[in-house]
Amino acid sequence: MKSWNYFSKFFGQYYSLFIAFVAHSVFFTICVSAAWTSPVLAKLSETEDNPLGRPLDPEESDLIGSLFYVGASIGPVLCIFTVETFGRKKMLAVLSAITPISFAIVAFAEDVELYYFIRIALGLYSGAALSIEPVYVSEIAGPEEREFLMSCISMFNFGGILAAYAIGPFIPLFYFNNLIAVFCLVLVILLACGCPESPYYVMQTKGKEETRVLLKELRTGDIENELEDIEKTVKNLNKYSYFEIFKSTKHFKPFFLATMPLVLQQYCGITLIVTYNQLIFLQTNVSIPSHICSIIVVSLELSTSFIAPLLLKSKRFTQRSLLFLSFTGVGLSNLLLGLFFLYGKEVDVLNWLPLAGLIAFVIFYNCGLDPIPWITLGQVYPMNINTVGSSLSSSIYFISVFPVLYLFNKVDLSYLFLSSAVSCFVGIFYAGFIFKETVLKKEEKA
Repeated sequence: MKSWNYFSKFFGQYYSLFIAFVAHSVFFTICVSAAWTSPVLAKLSETEDNPLGRPLDPEESDLIGSLFYVGASIGPVLCIFTVETFGRKKMLAVLSAITPISFAIVAFAEDVELYYFIRIALGLYSGAALSIEPVYVSEIAGPEEREFLMSCISMFNFGGILAAYAIGPFIPLFYFNNLIAVFCLVLVILLACGCPESPYYVMQTKGKEETRVLLKELRTGDIENELEDIEKTVKNLNKYSYFEIFKSTKHFKPFFLATMPLVLQQYCGITLIVTYNQLIFLQTNVSIPSHICSIIVVSLELSTSFIAPLLLKSKRFTQRSLLFLSFTGVGLSNLLLGLFFLYGKEVDVLNWLPLAGLIAFVIFYNCGLDPIPWITLGQVYPMNINTVGSSLSSSIYFISVFPVLYLFNKVDLSYLFLSSAVSCFVGIFYAGFIFKETVLKKEEKA
């Protein structure tokens, strides 16, 4: 009996929920890695609890913050062929092993160059894992539960950010990094031992009977129709290179529909806020300590992360309407923040605006802009270009944000928020006239 069978028997009808929970924890660790810079760079900019022995200069701070996304843009490209060979679950487990090793190393690091290296390594893991995880969960989940399980990603995103913000400022960096390493090690074990391979990969490598056995563990109802659809899809699979996606409208259209929401999500300002949250509040005159402001904002992000899953599950709102609402609210919040940093920083009576603006930002962001691009990535590509397409989309997603983060200490903060507002208004047009719903079964699109 395989190790995951024990987990299947233990969780019973909730086994697919357990798999989604473990797989989505990849998003948790990635967001911990991304948000790690907010409390850590604040400490490395001082002399206390600073293993470097000196404060970082602005250039070093910008590199530590942004090199993560350089690595993340390369990660999907490196794993594209190994995913087809070894399967999504195995690759997720192997990639996840990078995180405990990286955080254990950085716990003892005393040179800034080692920080650069670890940030690139964590970026490689994040980019590769994010190109695999949405597709893996969408293939594991049944058609009737796929949209709901995929929309729960927000909870793990903001849970990871909150963990970094709520723990990082209050304990020494050594213990903070080792605590993350231990959690990531547990995740590796659960992925490796508790989760099965995707039914599509099992069909490709072991055939119909093994796939039937797996589907019986994952589903509670009749599986024969789904089994036939998977078999038909796998038989029609062809391998494609990156360039072949652009050779026909048929392939380019899902690439555009998958990539555009991800790029707009990056340029809406969320990565700027996650990476430099505490440093942003240090540039204001708000009376609340900067690390407390960060915790308030992310606690609200986590507590409102259920909004999109519930609204989508209720069927009263579509992905399009939620995305439109989300872009509108986030765009207005960015505009408010940009105008504050441009004109209002010295006006004491406006000190409350940054905190209020960021609170409004995260509420509207959770209405749809956080989960829907990942739902789209997991479902919009036909099976025959799924691996290539999602890898390419993920690479573009990560490299697109590097300029914004690298310019944090070089460009006035007001211009960064105002440019994010412009991106959101582009997103409003995209949501209103271009975006397509992705609640289709993968088998119907293959």
